Amino acid sequence: MLRAAITAFLLTLLVALPGEAQRRYRAEPDPQSPAGIPYQRYFTRDKYNRRITFYVSGNPRERLPLVTVVLGSGAFSNFRREGERIVDAHGTVRQAFAAKAHVVVVEKPGVAFLEQPAHGNGDDFPGSISGSAEFQRESALPRWVEAVSAALQAARRLPQADPKRILIIGHSEGALVAAMVAAENSFVTHVASLAGNGPSVLFELMHKAREGRLYASLANDPEKQMAQIEADIAAVHADPLSTTRQAVGHSHIYWSSRWPHSTIDALSRTRSRIFIAHGTADRNVSIENFDLMYAQLLASAQDIKAMRVEGADHGFRIAADGMRDVWGDVIGKLRNWFLE
Repeated sequence: MLRAAITAFLLTLLVALPGEAQRRYRAEPDPQSPAGIPYQRYFTRDKYNRRITFYVSGNPRERLPLVTVVLGSGAFSNFRREGERIVDAHGTVRQAFAAKAHVVVVEKPGVAFLEQPAHGNGDDFPGSISGSAEFQRESALPRWVEAVSAALQAARRLPQADPKRILIIGHSEGALVAAMVAAENSFVTHVASLAGNGPSVLFELMHKAREGRLYASLANDPEKQMAQIEADIAAVHADPLSTTRQAVGHSHIYWSSRWPHSTIDALSRTRSRIFIAHGTADRNVSIENFDLMYAQLLASAQDIKAMRVEGADHGFRIAADGMRDVWGDVIGKLRNWFLE
């Protein structure tokens, strides 16, 4: 029932205009692509007739595979200003794949170039991001998956793209998006889940509640936390399409569109080669997600490479070693696996 309601709602947002079908999934270079970034900006149209913005790195005269990186949660641009410079969130990936692949990044619909909104002020979820009203309307999972799919469809048609080898990488929330894009697009040859959920994200919410660390205002009280998450789940089910009502730091439509899906299910449906990595000290997404996902995908005979990083947190930093950053090591192994 919940998935049917979301699907019906999304269909009401699909508007077909004369001539737009011809522009769907076609890359249109932006003549005013921002200066000072190692990317060319492009636009395309998706099946919802939205204009999707994406960026492609590297020399446009060099034909190379494509590597797409999907951000985690929040209404953040892939780019931010630091003093006089503009930096991108994927520098490590871009450097690792320099001269070996073109990196593609997609802006979330409703998020402007350089947008870095302030964090929310809620006691329980100070890190939650409100974003614009447009971003909240576009936060349904299928609409974000379609945006990434549309950008990849367009990018693979560019003359500098080698469409025979395409990798999509998702970190945290982005792992589910990457898995679903791979499941829905047979041209994706490789997919990577980094610190992502295995089963429905609801598993992780309940896991945190049982440990007494989901709601700051109910700290160390698992019983009350479980009662609260159950109440929040009921509230989301009662009004699943709301873009203004929130639960656990996100809108109802954000949660209702994600709970029916899982990274395990999406990866089980793809023919892509699979890479998964997770830190054992991850407090955002527990290592149990990784273990469950690895076991399930092995059982279904998927082509999978797994990397379990002892002591690493959600961002693949190791506190016991002076917060040593092993993110670069993970990306390096991922690159070698993709290019082998």
